[in-house]
Amino acid sequence: MNVIVIGSGAREHALCRLISKSYLCDQLYCFPGNYGISRIATCRNISDIEVIIEECKSIKPDLVVIGPENYLSENLAGKLRELGLNVFGPNELGARLESSKEFMKKFCKNHDIPTAKSESFNNIEDAKNYLDLNDRPIVVKYDGLAAGKGVFVCNNKQEAINACEKIFIQKVFNQNENTIIIEECLEGKEISYFTITDGKDFMNFGSAQDYKRIGEGDTGPNTGGMGTVSPAPILDKNLEDKIIDEIVQKTINGLQKDMIDFQGVIFFGIMVDKFNQPYLLEYNTRFGDPEIQSISMRLKSDFLQLIHATSTKNLSFANLEFYQNKKAICLILASKGYPENYPKDTHIKNLNEFENSENFYIFHAATRIQNNQILANGGRVLSIVSLKETYAECRDEIFEVAEKIDWEFKYYRKDIGANY
Repeated sequence: MNVIVIGSGAREHALCRLISKSYLCDQLYCFPGNYGISRIATCRNISDIEVIIEECKSIKPDLVVIGPENYLSENLAGKLRELGLNVFGPNELGARLESSKEFMKKFCKNHDIPTAKSESFNNIEDAKNYLDLNDRPIVVKYDGLAAGKGVFVCNNKQEAINACEKIFIQKVFNQNENTIIIEECLEGKEISYFTITDGKDFMNFGSAQDYKRIGEGDTGPNTGGMGTVSPAPILDKNLEDKIIDEIVQKTINGLQKDMIDFQGVIFFGIMVDKFNQPYLLEYNTRFGDPEIQSISMRLKSDFLQLIHATSTKNLSFANLEFYQNKKAICLILASKGYPENYPKDTHIKNLNEFENSENFYIFHAATRIQNNQILANGGRVLSIVSLKETYAECRDEIFEVAEKIDWEFKYYRKDIGANY
């Protein structure tokens, strides 16, 4: 098979690694890719949707895999399917589960999926009036896509008003989008849970726990994720059965009832309360980053066979198997100053000294090559992943490597996986 992966992050590097390992893979492309991906796939520096479509017309791939959410929300999958191509990733309507929090909340209400109580607002005056009556811990969410930074957990009314002003007045996310969700603040532990579906059948694709905040002890602003452990340590059979029965199955049934044809992955962001009851926090309609970096290391079966079967609505014939007794931890190395202001094009001096294997891998996100030097040109730059028998062994390896990487501007959390 000839396969094209769309995207340029560590998520796409992880997907390319899995695909390149398959005996079914003949030629692998990634648009635009990055330096790390270029070592296992043919990268072309294109990111414009129309140019991608023309390139796909020329190559005529057997499968296109779409990584980032912005391409899905702009209906790249639908446009490629119109050309007769097999695509892993939902059309625009399915992608709205992620791209619109308001749409997601209505979907949950219509299909009896447990989630936090909420109200939506399209102006700051109505939002402030609501907050005057609800001076308690609350969550403010920007309705659209915000690269993981559109959720504000507020301890009081003033913090909530500040969040509303960022969205409505400062317009930190979008000049045109004017909708927010204000919802009750659920307390508990979060799980990232993944399901692959072809629109008819589904298979559960593992779990992880994500560390979203920049600072140790879960302090500071939200990020796209600073590390993950997989599988999620709190996920036992009883809890997983609840998640499948009360959230996953109802979601698949709801998609069918609403005639939303969906071939791809659904990433369920779930809060588990003190009574071990799961609530849906959010949908994502693509693989999580950094979740997929750790989950992918635990996958035993052929990934390309699985996602191709998904794209052709033949998931029931696919095989999915994980290493049951293996744990994985992913540690993000970011540029100092992320998620706010950070330097770009800083030199990572000794990265090629570390050898990837079946049990250890360094995935690249924001890297490029110039004059034979590897440069960091973004916020989250590298994902160091270890696969071992225990979380403790994983931690020992990833932090040893993180310390040895010679990069003046590196930053990472030292508490990833610390409690397990």
